[in-house]
Amino acid sequence: MSRRLDRTTPVLVLTLLAFVAFGMLRVTAPVSALGVVFHQPLGFGVVAAITSLAGALLLLVKPVELAVSGPLAGPARLPSDSELERLAPMLERIGGRARIDPGKLILRVQDDGGINASAGAGHLMFVTTTALRLPDDQLEAILAHELGHHRGLHPVAALIVWWLSLPGLGLAVIYRVLRRAVGAIGARLGALGRLLAVPVLVALVIWQVTVMWLFYVADLLSRRADRLSEFSADGAAARWGYGGQLAEALESAAGQEDEVTSLIARLMADHPPVQERVLRLREA
Repeated sequence: MSRRLDRTTPVLVLTLLAFVAFGMLRVTAPVSALGVVFHQPLGFGVVAAITSLAGALLLLVKPVELAVSGPLAGPARLPSDSELERLAPMLERIGGRARIDPGKLILRVQDDGGINASAGAGHLMFVTTTALRLPDDQLEAILAHELGHHRGLHPVAALIVWWLSLPGLGLAVIYRVLRRAVGAIGARLGALGRLLAVPVLVALVIWQVTVMWLFYVADLLSRRADRLSEFSADGAAARWGYGGQLAEALESAAGQEDEVTSLIARLMADHPPVQERVLRLREA
């Protein structure tokens, strides 16, 4: 399967660099779990780069992909004969239009009530049983969108980003436990305890933001890359002749999406609003 870098690549590179820089700063921090393992920030940077690259290469090996498919996307099964009989010609048509060999894909079906499909690792493609109830042209357009993700290496990049974010995710859990402990102790001590807990909680939040601001910047860049990857995969499907059908499929699934109104929610969303995607597809 041919792979091409796309417009999400610059944002992904910035995201990766930001997560690596966050880990390097944690190595030099006065108190840090990473500082116990790594004595120099450059050491962490080198190890992070090597393990990320090695992990990306492993995700292109089919036995490894199959082993991680459950943790990646939840329970999934092999398509039945009837499902495969329907899906295989669709993938052949998409492959012909996109000049991609779909024979290397690993198809899995998820028994799920949502109209959805997803791409994972290097070759995994998941489709829900509810999506299989769509008309053929809409289902084929959704599969083209997911193949667009694979063409841009988006699933592999997303897993590398997740791996590099683990030190920050672990640290965020520690801060959350501390805040809950302070709140619980304050509640046990009654009204005075709750009053005394307020400045401690404020201090904890300030401390967390001071320590983790670079992680939050990297997280925002990661969400931005996710949204751009959706537009990129939509664009690929449209170039292959599936723009109108994909817009119809997205409109069919629009009722599943919670309306996002606040600025923070929009910044933290990993998918752009469905109506915005539909509008772009219609214009294309």
